[in-house]
Amino acid sequence: MGFICRILLEEVTLEQSKIVSTAMKIQHITNLNTYVLHQNRELVYHHETITIPAFMPGSRERDILFLYDNIVQGQLFSYINEWDLHYFGYSFRESEKTYTIIIGPYFDKIPNLYRLSKEYRLSSTQSEDLRLIADKIYVLTVEQASSYGSVLQQFTNMMEQDRAPIVIVSEKNTSSARDQEENLNVDEEAEIVKLRYKTEKDFMHAVECGDKKTALALINSKNMLFSFSERLPNQPLRRLKNVAVILNTLLRTSARNGHVPAIMIHRISEKFAYEIENANQVETLHQLEDRMIEEYCDLVISNTLSKYTTMTRRVIEYIHSFYNKPINKEELSAKLSVHPSHLSRKFREETKMTLSAFQQMLRINQAKHLLKTENLSVEEIAWTIGYEDPSYFARVFKKETGRTPTQYREGNAE
Repeated sequence: MGFICRILLEEVTLEQSKIVSTAMKIQHITNLNTYVLHQNRELVYHHETITIPAFMPGSRERDILFLYDNIVQGQLFSYINEWDLHYFGYSFRESEKTYTIIIGPYFDKIPNLYRLSKEYRLSSTQSEDLRLIADKIYVLTVEQASSYGSVLQQFTNMMEQDRAPIVIVSEKNTSSARDQEENLNVDEEAEIVKLRYKTEKDFMHAVECGDKKTALALINSKNMLFSFSERLPNQPLRRLKNVAVILNTLLRTSARNGHVPAIMIHRISEKFAYEIENANQVETLHQLEDRMIEEYCDLVISNTLSKYTTMTRRVIEYIHSFYNKPINKEELSAKLSVHPSHLSRKFREETKMTLSAFQQMLRINQAKHLLKTENLSVEEIAWTIGYEDPSYFARVFKKETGRTPTQYREGNAE
């Protein structure tokens, strides 16, 4: 599962091109996943900004196909799946052929992620992925949803040929400044390219070491690491989004080189990918760049595994992924092809902690984070991090922190 924004456009006939063009307008208006299906479930157009992970119902277009199979031509249909994901569907005739357009998913209220995680017994990784996906899915008011449904019903009217607007342009006396790089000769351009690659290498090394100060200095210096003003000069927002995507990739690679657990890199990368795509101001993207560097460096400092052997790294990554589940030492040892007693001994030698103590540390750290950032009850947090008994969780939390969960939350309230 990952945040992606892709357009899957199959070869279309001339008559279908108008349908696809109108579907693209619908997607721009609603910002929802948009699908157009021909007869026999043939996908003609597919623009997806939210990908439903495999553990959720409706993944792999199952919701889309289910709705398609139950739509009656000429009527607007709304479908709600068991996890409260909503979709709209509308079927129409064009040139004696039937087409169906479907948009969604969206929520009509903020979902109870705790209930879903508990009811479907999701792993910690799946629960985190669910949280990431839920943050990306729009929560629409009744009025918004009704408006989108009305737009869908006007699909055939929207297919009428567009009329180009009459353009009025004000006169300008000032000429736009030319980028100085246009006057550079080949040798000078080659030096700039060399400088960019050297800076990129230095920047990635700084992040790999968790050196926040050096990384920020490099990205803000005048070495032109990301000074690609010649690309998309009239689209500053899109250009900065492209730069931010490149930066996120460099940071992700650097963190992995710093031996941060893959699951933790995945989570922070997904978060920033979503923020980049949804930023709508240049200043927001500039601020986001600095925050990305700081958070990735903090991640490296807090979670680097470089000092451990390969076996211990794999154990730590495993516990990070399944910290809210009981550890089956025999099963884990079999995965690593080592004896359980050898695994326990080596893990304790390197980390100075037992497997259960390390897992408990991760659980308490996650509980602290949830108490500070989420409006969940202590019972919900206890279950989310792997404790069936909230009272036992509260005792463990107080033993580790010196405060009860409620006291900790009140002490960290903004």
